Amino acid sequence: MTIQQITAVEANSILRTDCNSILVDVRTYEEFNLVGTVNPQDFNNRMILLPWQFYNDHQFNPDFYTTLRNKLNNFFNKEDFTTKLFFICRSGARSNQAGSFISSYGYTNCYNVCDGFEGHIDQNHHRSKINGWKAQNLPWKQT
Repeated sequence: MTIQQITAVEANSILRTDCNSILVDVRTYEEFNLVGTVNPQDFNNRMILLPWQFYNDHQFNPDFYTTLRNKLNNFFNKEDFTTKLFFICRSGARSNQAGSFISSYGYTNCYNVCDGFEGHIDQNHHRSKINGWKAQNLPWKQT
């Protein structure tokens, strides 16, 4: 399934104003710890850190749907298919896969943060320079 594409700036704006929205970071635990994460303080900490794949073997997380559903229920106390789910990864590829996967379960408001947390690679093969959450100076933190 195809999901809606949105930039980090647009996602941040919606997350800050729409209480029925949540950010789902699908990067690996290693990326959360080494690269940093979005600081969700400005949108009432509505963020879930849930790897789509595992770093050591790049295998799909078989518990992704069940874990996400349970974590969403913890935030909203009900299964609400109208909740806006913003999926983010490093550069938009894994998050697009995860969002498409979740939309197949009936979630109709799935968005891919297409420029990701670190953005695309620039001419010097560096990230976080031309686009993405960090390059746009949106709130983030190093853990």
